[in-house]
Amino acid sequence: MKEKKIRIIPIGGLHAIGGNMMAIEYDNEIIIIDCGITFPNGETPGIDFMIPDFGFILENKNKVKGIIITHGHEDHIGAIPFLLQKINVPVYATKLTLGLVTSRLAERPVNATTFIEIEPRDVIHIGSFVIEFLRVNHSIIDGVGLAIKTPVGTIIHTGDYKIDYTPVDGNVADLHRFAEYGQQGVLLLISDSTNATKPGYTPSEIILKKKLLEIFAKSKGRIFVASFASNIHRIQQVLEASQKYNRKVVISGTTMQKNIEIATELGYLKYKKDLIVDAKDIGKYTHKKLVVLCTGSQGEPMSALSRMATGTHKHFRIGAGDTVVITASVIPGNERMVYSVINSLMQMGADVYYEQDEEIHVSGHGSQEELKLMITLTQPKYFLPVHGEYRHLKAHATLAESLNIKPQNIIVARNGDILELTPNRFEKKGNIPLSTVYVDGSYIGDITDDIIAERKTLASDGVIVISIVIGDGLLLYPPVITAKGFIGIKNDKFIQVLQKELSNTIEKQLLQDASSEHLSVALKKLAKMIAHRFTNNTPLIETIIQEI
Repeated sequence: MKEKKIRIIPIGGLHAIGGNMMAIEYDNEIIIIDCGITFPNGETPGIDFMIPDFGFILENKNKVKGIIITHGHEDHIGAIPFLLQKINVPVYATKLTLGLVTSRLAERPVNATTFIEIEPRDVIHIGSFVIEFLRVNHSIIDGVGLAIKTPVGTIIHTGDYKIDYTPVDGNVADLHRFAEYGQQGVLLLISDSTNATKPGYTPSEIILKKKLLEIFAKSKGRIFVASFASNIHRIQQVLEASQKYNRKVVISGTTMQKNIEIATELGYLKYKKDLIVDAKDIGKYTHKKLVVLCTGSQGEPMSALSRMATGTHKHFRIGAGDTVVITASVIPGNERMVYSVINSLMQMGADVYYEQDEEIHVSGHGSQEELKLMITLTQPKYFLPVHGEYRHLKAHATLAESLNIKPQNIIVARNGDILELTPNRFEKKGNIPLSTVYVDGSYIGDITDDIIAERKTLASDGVIVISIVIGDGLLLYPPVITAKGFIGIKNDKFIQVLQKELSNTIEKQLLQDASSEHLSVALKKLAKMIAHRFTNNTPLIETIIQEI
């Protein structure tokens, strides 16, 4: 008899934060879990974001039966429009998540797709998969984990989660159902690892209420609150504090505006109709009667808060008496941008509350004790940590071992690994090739690693352009050297040496009947060597060779 087996292929979300995507395959049927973007950092200049490599999915698109979304954060839904331009399959998600997904599709239209709204405890059948949606708490409303029944056994996928006993909306995680699956038998637990290095418990979202009210009570001027636009619980608390202190709220930031409209329409945000006012009407209110809810908690250059910090915002100028509250932790890689914004705001005279202030932000991910509780409730035979850098995955694996899961039953995987699961084994069986897919404006996937490397060189060391004119096997004029962003261009000695060495090399190459291509290679090599000798920098070198 043919052995029943599941193939699990993480396409994104491992060894990095973001880009979460996973394929689960059984008997020529594939379901996809999440499809998110990865935000850029200083290592990817000019890039808007990255999306997962869809190569494997497109090669097997006839097998794909559905896309299941655990929640509405960009690192889980942001790449869905790009995928749906390639394949047409049903998308399953909760109400708010679907609202956010369909909003993104308005920006990137796709072919007709079926969107199926689900609620926690709903059970759906997709081919051989029977999937129950289990409520979890996170920093966005309507998050779910998945109980996936297969002919091989039950797989639990937690999605992103924390265990919050006092969530803002009163909807606690369905721990009872997770435990019931544990009693029935869980073959594999796939679990969020983002906070696996943090001991203890993650505080409840509700603790922010006290701190926000304290800030509102003592602030005499305008209050600016920067938050992730998807954190509906946080936004609700800001709106409630504004109502309590009779302040009007102005929304600044396109994504914030759009998400508030969606959450309000779907009934997830509740506030008085006259609470939110248009920015053009701010002149009607004194400073102590205004709250500005805005984007920019990560220091994004074009965000509302960053424009305020640089004095370029259309409606607001920060000054003495203003209070700024940044209710988010700094995503690794964004430190420089965030602290630059904070420094500018402080120099403008504002009082700034940010991550270092206690109870101004709480994470949406469970810490070690919550992760241990999930393992204890589900009692899995095999364990796969996901959603995190290597250090997070490794720490989570160590936690699982401490709870008596055998080391050989735990896999710390990489994106692209093909993991084979049967009732009696869980092991790697090769991998699929994956590449980074960059999105830069309207260009998708056309940006190579070489282009990124060139941009980094331009940013750090500048560019030198060498222009020469040759004819009849001779150099007709001295080489013309121009540069941008290269400090050595102001060094006369450097220019003299470079021109002399270039001229000698050109004459030697021409005597050997070198082609323009070979001549260009030789000139670039020489110019890099001389530039490094004078400046210890290695600029990008370009050549323009004109033949007469």
